[in-house]
Amino acid sequence: MVGKNKKPKKTKKQKKIVDEYQLRRELREYTKMPEYADLVQETAVFVQDKPQYSEDLRIGGIEGGGTHSTLVILDGKGARLTEIKGPNTNHWTIGIDETAARLSAMIEKGKQDLDMPKSVPLDCVGLSLSGCEEETTNRQLVETLLQKYPNSAKDYVVSSDTLGSLRTGLQSGGIVLIAGTGSNALLLNPNGETHGCGGWGHMMGDEGGAYWIAHHACKYVFDDMDGFVKAPEPISYVWPAMRSYFNVIDRNSILPYLYANFDKSIIAGFAKEIAIGCEKGDPLCLKIFEEAGCFLAKHVIALSKKAHNDLKLAYGGLKVICVGSVWESWKFMKNGFVNEIHDTRVVDELSLLRLLTTSALGACYLAAEKINVPFVKPYESNVEIFFHYKRDNYLETRTTELKNHTLVSDNNHVHENGEST
Repeated sequence: MVGKNKKPKKTKKQKKIVDEYQLRRELREYTKMPEYADLVQETAVFVQDKPQYSEDLRIGGIEGGGTHSTLVILDGKGARLTEIKGPNTNHWTIGIDETAARLSAMIEKGKQDLDMPKSVPLDCVGLSLSGCEEETTNRQLVETLLQKYPNSAKDYVVSSDTLGSLRTGLQSGGIVLIAGTGSNALLLNPNGETHGCGGWGHMMGDEGGAYWIAHHACKYVFDDMDGFVKAPEPISYVWPAMRSYFNVIDRNSILPYLYANFDKSIIAGFAKEIAIGCEKGDPLCLKIFEEAGCFLAKHVIALSKKAHNDLKLAYGGLKVICVGSVWESWKFMKNGFVNEIHDTRVVDELSLLRLLTTSALGACYLAAEKINVPFVKPYESNVEIFFHYKRDNYLETRTTELKNHTLVSDNNHVHENGEST
C-alpha cells in the first residue's frame, strides 16, 4: 500500500545494450544475401557515374619572374592542356598596368591554343609572380585585370613566386629557396603559417642570386684595380670576361650599364661567365660561387628556426625546393652551402629538391583550391632530391676525409725526405 505522502516509484527504462560484435555478424550475413549485393552494386555504379568535378573547367597558373614567365592551363581533372612562355611580369620593374597587359596577353594566347572563344574566360588563374608579396598591390593587380581584361579569367589568386614553387612540389609544407636573377626564400608550415627571408631586390639583398654574383665579381675587379681592396684571388679571368661580356675596353665604359642604362637582367647575365670560369677552374670564380652558396644557406638557417617540428622530423629532414638558374652550378656552391649549414648547428637534417616541371603548376593548384576543384596533385613526381645532409653522417665523412688527408700528407712528407718509399 502506498502512503499519502509517497508517490509510486517510476521504473527506469533500461537502455538497450548494443552488442557490437553481433552487429558485425549480422552485417556479414547481410552481405551474403543477393538483394544486398545487388543494392551495393547499383550504389557503386551510381557513385561511379556521378562526376565529382567538371572536365570542362579551365584553370590557369602563371609563374612570373624578373626575366620570363610561364603559363600552364589545366582541365578540371588536372590534365595539362597547354603551356605558354612570356616576358618579365614583375610589377615593381614594369608597373601594374603593363604587368596586367602581359598576363592577359599570355592568357589569350593560351585560350587561342585551346580554340577557346575570346569571350569565354578561364574559370580561375593563379598568379605566382616575383614581387607579389604585398596584399595591397596584389589586390590592385587583380582589380586591374578584372576591369581591363574581363574576358581573360573569372577570378584570380595572387601570391609570390616562392609560394607557387613550393606548392608545386610539397603538400604539407617546407622551404622554397629561389636563386635566379635575385634570391628569395619562403617557409610554409603545416598550419598554413608562412615566413619569408630575403626577396628585397638588388638594392637591399638578392645575396646568392645571379645579379649578386655578377655585381660581386665586378666589385672585386673595380676594388682590386683601384688598390682599394685586393681581390681574394687574381682577377686574370674575370676582368677580361667583363670586357668581353659588356663589350668595353675600360671600367668607365661599364658605368652606363650600372646607371644610365641600368637593366638588372643584363647585369645578372654576366653570372654565366663566372660559372664558365668555375668550369675552367678560375680561383676567383670558384670563390664567388662558394660565397653564393654560403649566403643561400643563411636563408635556410633563418627560416629553419621558425619551421614546425613536423617538417624537421620528417623522413629526409627539412625539405628545401631549390628554384632558379643559379642552382645549375650547385657543384660550385656545395662546399660553401654545406659548411655554413654545418657550422651554425641549427639544422640537423635537410634534403634539397629540384622541380622537374614548371612552378606554374603550383599556381594552378592554388587556383583550383580557390574555386574548390579537387583533383589529385602528383607532388612526388614533380620533384627529385639532389642533395641530402645529415649532421651525424657529415661528421663521419669529414673525420674520414681528415684521416685520409693526414695519411696522404704524412706519406708525401716521407717521400720528400727520402726516408721511405
